[in-house]
Formats: sequence, C-alpha cells, structure tokens
Amino acid sequence: MEKPGGALKWSQKHNAEFELDKTALVCLSRKHIPDTNNPRKTVPVPRPPITISGHTIHPSSSHKFLGEQAASALAKGTKYTLACSRMTRMTKGIKGRWMRRLYEGVILPKMLYAADIWCAGLISKGRGKKSGGRGTRSFTSQMARVQRMVALLITGAMHSTPNDLLLAHANLPPFQQTLRMICHRSTLRMATFHDSHPLQKGIKSAFNFHVNRNFEGSKRHPSPLHKLFNEFKINPTTTETLEPVRHYPKWVPDVELRIASKPEEAYLEDTLADEDLRVYSDGSAIDGGIGGVAVLMEGDRMVDERRFYLGKIEEHTVYEGEIVGMILAVELLKERLR
Repeated sequence: MEKPGGALKWSQKHNAEFELDKTALVCLSRKHIPDTNNPRKTVPVPRPPITISGHTIHPSSSHKFLGEQAASALAKGTKYTLACSRMTRMTKGIKGRWMRRLYEGVILPKMLYAADIWCAGLISKGRGKKSGGRGTRSFTSQMARVQRMVALLITGAMHSTPNDLLLAHANLPPFQQTLRMICHRSTLRMATFHDSHPLQKGIKSAFNFHVNRNFEGSKRHPSPLHKLFNEFKINPTTTETLEPVRHYPKWVPDVELRIASKPEEAYLEDTLADEDLRVYSDGSAIDGGIGGVAVLMEGDRMVDERRFYLGKIEEHTVYEGEIVGMILAVELLKERLR
C-alpha cells in the first residue's frame, strides 16, 4: 500500500482515504509448524502484525466484512420502520407520501447498505434447492415483511389486506424488484469506472469469464462481481467511463469567495465590480416548480441567458435548482469564451 503508485497514493488522488483504524489483518494460511513445548503437536505459523503509515494492525482470527450481516440488515430495517411508525397516526401525524419518502430515503439505504455484495446471490431468477425449494429466498421474504409494515403505515390499511393490493396503493414495487434495482444501479456504476480504478481489472475479468461461456454456467466459487455481471450482462468495455475526481479532500479552491452579510453590501459590491463580463445565477421554487437560471452581463447590457425547468416541487428541491443555475452560468461563460 505504501509503495510508489500504491493504494495510499491512489486514495489521495481519488478522494477516497483509507480508514486504517477499521483495517483488519486475517491470515488465511493453513500451514502448521511443530510446537516447541510439545513436539507431538503442531501450531499455526506465527501471524506477525503489519504497520501502514505508522499504524500497527494486529492479526485477528476473524473479521465481520464491511460490518454488515444479513441479520443486522433486517434488524436495522425493523428498527427504523418502528421509529417512523410513531410519526404516522390515523388522526394525526405525517401524510402517507412523506412516509414513503422516509422509506426510500432512510429505511432502504440503512437496510440495504452494501447490498451489491451480500445480496448478489438473491437477485437471480428462480429458487434455490434448499429449505423446500426456497433457499436464500427465505431471507428476502423476511425483508419484504419490513416493506409490508411500511406499506401499512403509508396507506393506513388493515393488516389483513393482501400484499399485492397493498403495494399497488402504496406505489411501492415488490421487494425483489427493489433489490434488483439497487444491485443493477451499483453494477452500472462499477461499469463506468476508469481504467485507473483498482477494481476495473477485476470487473473486466468477471465479465469476460461469462462472455466466453455465453453467460451459461458459473464459477465454483463466484465472487459478487461474477454474480452481478452474469445477471445484468453490462459490458464495461462499451460503457462510457467517468474520470475520477482528482482533487484532494482538503484542497483549496483557486477562486475568491465573498458572501455578503446584508443585501445592501451585495448591491454595493455589484455596483463597484469593474469586470467586463459578469454572470449571475439563481435557483428557486415558484408556482409549484423548481428551476434554475443564469444571466450573462457585459457592462450594463445583458448578453445572453439560460433557463432550465427541473420539475415539480414534490420531486426536486431548491438546492438542485441552485446547482443547475451554477451549471448554466458555467456554460454561458464557456460559450462566450470560445
């Protein structure tokens, strides 16, 4: 990790620092050596610690991968659903549509954190051969119960309501489709990794393995990458790659920022500005919609303007409109300076 061009150098370039306090060292060697105290017995080979950037990591016999397990994911979903149920009552409390947003924005991310790793075996069609034909599907059905609890909170329906009818009125897809959507989104994001990304080599290797076999059969011990690319068949070589962020997390912008404390100060700064070109941007909510606008000024004369309507206020926020306004301002400057 510390060699030139190693993992630590990569993390500084790509805005992804390693948390060495959470790094674990697990020795997987099965080699044994004779015990000095008892020649008739053997003991595992010594597991020495390693030091990375001055941080010593001692070996351990086991480690919980990503801090995530299936049982804890189910417990998280139940915990947050019960917490949200206190805010939804038949006579008072938040409306059903806000409960749906809480489910999609809080409960699902908490419950399905790192789902592309530990749920990769649950997205394929068909059923397993264990437990009466269900196999790991039993765990999916348990997580679907959490979704049913949320659907009851959204609609206020009776507990005896059929699940299909309940999900239709709550405007929620079946949980299996939700799981596939999250894993598909993660797979598509991995397919856009740049060649400098450390996972890119493994991603292409997993995809080529299944391409050479026409997506039939599987490895004896497939990794989550093999399962995902075998299921969704996304070709990373034909997908547009995204350049990684090159700025260090503590970088200092090369532009001067001044935020006026009063409207009068902002008006005075604008009056005293002597730049030939000035661009103004804003984003706001008006008449139930969210949008952004940018205006290019040359002296006291308006040269050009750009407007963009994002959508309804129920689907977007003013912060999105502000960002869109900044993007439009940059585009106006780019077109003017060509």
